Amino acid sequence: MDFPILNKDQVDKEQSYTSEGLTFQGADLIADDSNTQNIPNAYRSSAVQGNVLPENSTNTQGTPPYDSYNYYSYFDDRGCPLRKMRQDDILGPTIMFVNTDLQTAEWVGSVMLLVPGFYTSPVVTFNDGFMQYYGQPTIIGSFEKSIFYRYDIRIPLDINIEKNVKYQINDVPTQYNFTIPSQTGNWRWNFWTCNGWSLNVKDEEKQKLGGNDVLWEDLLEKHKIAPFHVMLGGGDQLYCDLFWKYPVWNDWLDISSHEMRKSAPFTAEMENFIDRFYFLHYILNYFYTSKFTEAMTTIPFSFVIDDHDIFDGWGSYPDYLHNSCVYQGIKKYAFKYWLLFQAHTNHDLSRQHGYFGYQGYSWLKQFGPNTAILGTDTRFERTMEYVISPETTNVTMHKLHNLPVTVKHLQVITGVPVAYPRLTIVEGAFTFLTKSKATKLSIFQKDGAFSSICNAFGEPELLDDLNDHWTADIHLKERNELILRLQEVSKMKSMRVTFVAGDVHCAGAGRFASQHPHIAPENDYRLMPQIISSAIMNVPPPNAVIRMCHYSAKKYEVDRNTNEMMYELFKTDVNGKSPPNNNKKLLGRRNYSSFSEDPLSGSIFANIHVQNENNVGSVSYQITIIPLHCN
Repeated sequence: MDFPILNKDQVDKEQSYTSEGLTFQGADLIADDSNTQNIPNAYRSSAVQGNVLPENSTNTQGTPPYDSYNYYSYFDDRGCPLRKMRQDDILGPTIMFVNTDLQTAEWVGSVMLLVPGFYTSPVVTFNDGFMQYYGQPTIIGSFEKSIFYRYDIRIPLDINIEKNVKYQINDVPTQYNFTIPSQTGNWRWNFWTCNGWSLNVKDEEKQKLGGNDVLWEDLLEKHKIAPFHVMLGGGDQLYCDLFWKYPVWNDWLDISSHEMRKSAPFTAEMENFIDRFYFLHYILNYFYTSKFTEAMTTIPFSFVIDDHDIFDGWGSYPDYLHNSCVYQGIKKYAFKYWLLFQAHTNHDLSRQHGYFGYQGYSWLKQFGPNTAILGTDTRFERTMEYVISPETTNVTMHKLHNLPVTVKHLQVITGVPVAYPRLTIVEGAFTFLTKSKATKLSIFQKDGAFSSICNAFGEPELLDDLNDHWTADIHLKERNELILRLQEVSKMKSMRVTFVAGDVHCAGAGRFASQHPHIAPENDYRLMPQIISSAIMNVPPPNAVIRMCHYSAKKYEVDRNTNEMMYELFKTDVNGKSPPNNNKKLLGRRNYSSFSEDPLSGSIFANIHVQNENNVGSVSYQITIIPLHCN
């Protein structure tokens, strides 16, 4: 697919805020006059979840017809896509950053292709301007007549020169490219979450925000100016809640007894449907969405899973739902396709491909010698008891203690923020409602899928979102223990730890820090910034939610040595005025973030790019994350 070169005008705005060794600065309003769509009308995103409908579909609103999730509505009997993206009938590529091999000074990555089953193995070639390399193919999965191929590739890092690597598939002239840093250069990466729409978002709301691609266009424009080396997805790379709308679940939803609902079988009909649903939902959202599809070919990604990659609130439901045969059956297929599409692997190969955990799929990657990124799987093992199992936490800490001595920054991706305003008053109210059997309260519902399924279960509509938070009463002890163990790692390794998360559909920044005022920020191993950045597509929460969070965002005590607080990052809104309700801690606008190493100071510059009011470009709010120098 060919994509147009967009013309942009750049306007600078300045605003800054400094606190405890972190410097905040706003800049870069990027204007974009282009709103070009690059996919056929029949394959443009529908009103529901960004789904792409078949060419003959007239359903542009509501739930797509049941037969939309039929393989042969999209592929012929040989596995060739009916809507071609390439002349050779291959879907893809998507390119993933696997790691940096510091011993051999090599960039390590993989490419995934979906190939018709009758094809011989395609050849993927890479050229860095000096040599040609060949990807090493592995078949990692299949569905009907479609085969998943993973191609592993290693490319040497030059000592001083950043490389633009071109790659192509077979002899088809279409070329793709990505950028890798030098051994001594600074790494640049972006972070985003919530790349889809909640079920309850109306067409008018989407249009008011400018549709799907405002921030994707902005991100890709920044990529043209200073190419990103990695694209971090913090969860909800796509929204899968839609499957609850289909009649295959009705008999199960009609069961009133908790015990009977828990033990009711995951039927063959359910299994067949959910298998097809996840496969085709990925096909439509990965390969037939304009700007996201482009980004997946040109910015190597590393993703973690969050609830919507499974379905809304996964892991925060009561035991009779979470451990029901139906829920666990759905989980099996959600992770099967998350691994294939978002991790370029399968369960059997996942450990070989760098994923770890007692059961789940966390990862730890080197962004060169100075920065490491920990991607936590907070969904596979998640229950009301814990977010991450103690066994996985122990494995994780062991890996962190064994990081190279050159690592000065560790970013921890957690899906949901670790530092975030408490919602204990609301949580207590909903717990009371659970006990009193009230079901119709909806104060600040974030996602529509919850109401569509949980009212049927007799559960209040928002308790899952509250239980999803690290700051929920049921998870607060685990959260605080995690913070203390990371403090120990930070102190021993003289390594600055930063939390990065999304999920909550707003932008913000906070921190943990020492209670002792005489400790300078650069010497404080308890100083751990929190960057909050979401959503790149989904709608912000209502102002009432932001206001509630703002007023509960006071300074809290983690223990006698550590406190936490939110920064007043947003002195002005994107329009230069005071933010709504003078809320300077959280900004309810769509956003994503970017990071770059500063080789001179050893700091990392973090920018939260907030969508402009006119839906053209973004305004950037900068946070400087200083390195740690333990005495």
